[in-house]
Amino acid sequence: MTLYATILAGGSGTRFWPQSRATRPKQFLVLQGKRSLLQATADRIAPLCPPERTVVVTADALCATTRAQLPQLPPENVLGEPQGRNTAAAVGLAALHLLARDAAAIMAVFPADHVIADAAALCQSVQQAAAVAQQHGLLMTLGVAPTYAATGYGYIEVGPLLATPGVPRAHRVTRFVEKPDAETAARLLASGRYLWNSGIFVWQAATIAEALATHLPKLWQGLQAYVAAARQGESAAELAARYRQLPSLSIDQGVLERSARVGVVPVRFGWSDVGSWRALGELYPPDAEGNVVVGQHVGHDSSGLIVYSPDRLVATIGVRDLIVVHAGDVVLVCPKDRDQEVRQLVEALRARGAQEYL
Repeated sequence: MTLYATILAGGSGTRFWPQSRATRPKQFLVLQGKRSLLQATADRIAPLCPPERTVVVTADALCATTRAQLPQLPPENVLGEPQGRNTAAAVGLAALHLLARDAAAIMAVFPADHVIADAAALCQSVQQAAAVAQQHGLLMTLGVAPTYAATGYGYIEVGPLLATPGVPRAHRVTRFVEKPDAETAARLLASGRYLWNSGIFVWQAATIAEALATHLPKLWQGLQAYVAAARQGESAAELAARYRQLPSLSIDQGVLERSARVGVVPVRFGWSDVGSWRALGELYPPDAEGNVVVGQHVGHDSSGLIVYSPDRLVATIGVRDLIVVHAGDVVLVCPKDRDQEVRQLVEALRARGAQEYL
């Protein structure tokens, strides 16, 4: 069994604006320690997949930065997309790349921008999922044991146990539930039958290729034509036009939710998708006033804040439960419970043509 890592690094991370910008999306940010989220992802999976068996899918415009952040990777292992077409296209592009190298390749797919506390536990879980994927021909996921009724995550309903030697806790998946409302999330949590969808997947490259051909034939045929045209030396403009025509769907919605051959390995390691500024509260301990500070802050009668300001002092008086971010030429202030709306500010700036802030 030969395992290859595929790191998906094409996201824009608009919910981390203004620190995240078009030329410096979320995966390149250092939110904890000294390594970017992308570098930390590559570091934690290195015991499973050495650099020559690690592939990164990113935007064409970000290939140079990706190679600079991961100089240990062979340059040809950084695959650029002319335009983001969601994760189904990115996974399919990586699958075609790997199948050209190794028809028996097993793919482990990782988002570039997650934080996982226990790398050894992650690697063990991926190896278990790979064993199940190989033995049963399933599309495997890792499901995180939920700790609260989250509305920002998708959920996986755990089905019957899969009899797999050496993997005592692998199950079939009964169904996926998209990000639920608060009432539904509480009900799912109380049932004890659901896991959070981590976005980490393991499967044989040939199996996901077959699934894409079955459930997303237009996408799969378009990807095959795109790769063939690239090998024949078609111009960048023509290749970009081809890629823009691909359907834009997540691998979850496009394939996993439609397939009857999906399994899950429950995991219990610390995990966060670091989806917004509020997630800094999961990465750093609060001070005596409940404030989480990255950078410099002085407060009077201020509590429950998340402050990110590495280069400037932020001073507050009499405020509660706010996010305050100073990054470059922008200051962001919003209530903690509205941090998901930051992307709407980005869209408003884009509509105004204020590219200098994006």
